[in-house]
Amino acid sequence: MYYNKFKHFLSVLFILTCLIANLYASPLKVVAITEDFASIAKSIGGDKVEIKSLVKGSRNLHHITPKPSMVMMMRKADLLIRLGMDQDSWIDGLIQVARNNKIFFGKKGYLDCSHEIKKREIPTTHINGSMGDVHKSGNPHYWLNPNNGKIIAREIKDRLVIMDPQNEQFYSDNYISFSRKIDLKLKEWKEKIAPYKDFQIVTYHKVWSYFFDVFGLRSIGELEPLPGIPPTSRHLMNLETTLKKIQSPKLVLAASFYPKQVGESFSKKIDAKYVSVPINVGSLGIKSYIGLFDYLVEEISK
Repeated sequence: MYYNKFKHFLSVLFILTCLIANLYASPLKVVAITEDFASIAKSIGGDKVEIKSLVKGSRNLHHITPKPSMVMMMRKADLLIRLGMDQDSWIDGLIQVARNNKIFFGKKGYLDCSHEIKKREIPTTHINGSMGDVHKSGNPHYWLNPNNGKIIAREIKDRLVIMDPQNEQFYSDNYISFSRKIDLKLKEWKEKIAPYKDFQIVTYHKVWSYFFDVFGLRSIGELEPLPGIPPTSRHLMNLETTLKKIQSPKLVLAASFYPKQVGESFSKKIDAKYVSVPINVGSLGIKSYIGLFDYLVEEISK
């Protein structure tokens, strides 16, 4: 009898110990490439994760200078969330310097969110310098399609479940909630932006391909003559001549980190609306991934 009571006591003690350990477990330390991915990770991970982003606000990821503070973040990370598609290749050096075995390529703490994305504009010919800054893996701005946001969320959810299986239901429930919010908001966003389907849109750089896909918008060209090459007078004159022959309404759309003077000047010449907007969470009070699309749709459609 005494043995059975003692055995029962040990069982109860073990259960209580596990519950207390789970209650006070340290959150997983997650480092994301940008605040967009950090926002999605927070939506899935909630209070089970501690999120930091390497890049703050809306920035041209081609021109990021790695900092010692980034190394320190990655040295302490349990999970690194990357954009991939060669757009954040500067992270490779940081991984080596940080010497954190958890986030090495192939480890469960390393996540490239681009793997499940249906990629656009993958080159079909040999790439050389005369073609400008062409990405061999395709257009990397895939987070600008909210349907891809759901794919990113699913990838993060699956990885958190692997790393923290006891909270699988928590992560799964949050993923379902996030996806439903995207679906509901998409109906609202599409309705608001629908009038712009008739517009001929010129962009500064090929940032907007995924965004145009989901909202059915039409691009007629870029202010850059080639990707990553600043606008030239000859290219702008040719583009202006082409656009003036088209009677449809026009819009010049640019990410806010590109020079505004060129876009504003060109839009006046073709009698077009000009919109310059951030394309990432963290700028102008944009606090969440869903909030980013609220802002973009509002600015384009107003």
